[in-house]
Amino acid sequence: ESLSRRRCFSVRCSMFDVFSFAMKLLASMVPFCQPQCDYHHHDRYRHRIRHEHMKVLLIVTAMVFPVIVPKVNGLAVSPRPGSMPPLFTNQEQQQQQQQHSSDYGKRKNHPTSYEEDPPFKGPLSLTDASSPDLHRQRIRRYYLGLMESNNDDNDIHTSRNRHMLMIPKHKPQELKVTASTEMILKTIVDHLAYSDAPVDAKEVAESVEFYLRCGKRLLGAAKRHAKNSTTQKKDEKENIRGVDNSSKTKAKNAKTVLTVQDLCSGHGFTGLLFAACNPPRSPSLLVKATMVDRFEPPSHKILRDCVAEICPWVRGDDMIKFIPSTLEEFLNQQQQEQKEHLDDKTNGASIVISTHACGSLTDTVMEYAVQSHAAAIAVMPCCYTGTDKGTPYGIRRALGVSMAADIRRSFLLQDHGYHVDFANIPKTITPMNRIIVAERRK
Repeated sequence: ESLSRRRCFSVRCSMFDVFSFAMKLLASMVPFCQPQCDYHHHDRYRHRIRHEHMKVLLIVTAMVFPVIVPKVNGLAVSPRPGSMPPLFTNQEQQQQQQQHSSDYGKRKNHPTSYEEDPPFKGPLSLTDASSPDLHRQRIRRYYLGLMESNNDDNDIHTSRNRHMLMIPKHKPQELKVTASTEMILKTIVDHLAYSDAPVDAKEVAESVEFYLRCGKRLLGAAKRHAKNSTTQKKDEKENIRGVDNSSKTKAKNAKTVLTVQDLCSGHGFTGLLFAACNPPRSPSLLVKATMVDRFEPPSHKILRDCVAEICPWVRGDDMIKFIPSTLEEFLNQQQQEQKEHLDDKTNGASIVISTHACGSLTDTVMEYAVQSHAAAIAVMPCCYTGTDKGTPYGIRRALGVSMAADIRRSFLLQDHGYHVDFANIPKTITPMNRIIVAERRK
């Protein structure tokens, strides 16, 4: 207390010295402020001299007072407006350095920063495990194991999933077309656990996160591509003579069909999610799914029936197809179908996706997508051995084989008129979690 009194006394003395210095300076400046004339003793000139003295006093005080800012008991006088802000503390400076300078928007579909290990977005959040075999079990068994481990309240991650991962006691009901994407995914995952579907928890989480990371971007690019192709066809028809009004009305009422082609699909659950999460809310837009692999696994029909029980709009052979063939045979088949349906009134665009196509199969999928003029592409590569050929040695040594291979693939897509970006799913699912997302711009 005595120390604070001494500080207050020293501050008062310093302020007294400042004002005394200002008054002395003002007194020395008085002869320069007075007008040099014989009648300066007149009253109005006296008021003018006093006014000039007050202006000088205010200027000197404004210049000297902010320089000496007293600090009494840790309280500082706030700086005047326009002065520089105080420096950041060490903790705030670290936060500023960690934050990306490009994080300026809230557009979730087009992230402004790159995260190597993002958090989970979907209803199924896998817990961190010492062994990946824990996630390589059926979805129902994973639910039961997680429900047993949720008895411990100290684990924040498991307590967050307590009300989420519960096997329903009754069979979930059908959803309406107006259901949200979050509701559709949650109901499908719960129904898979209820039905004891033959699919691992890892594969379910992988497909869900894959769709949530790039699904809307792919569909948006396909819609833009279909719209642009429609306008081009319309302009070509208007330039042709003899076109009646009936053909114009048919062009306006043409339906836009977006076909998601899941290549090297395996059980095809990723393609099923694209068709299930995009119900036909508009009569002019329809999203279909086509799965392609060498043979159709028995689990595909079970998964398809489970999804159809929740989402009735995916029922029918036209909505979901599984074509057992190689990529070369499928490419020839698609080219023949395009020649046969040249006069078809439906406007459409294709989206090519592939999750963990082993090794060079990812390159084969990308080559097929480029040849078929796909509107959007999303591939999650796997098994990078030998896929980095053609990249400089310095890039391979500095960034690794996987990044070097994906950079080469990105330049390949960019050379063919695609806008290429990277996205990631959580590393808890798989360490090879990078997704190459490409949108056709030319």
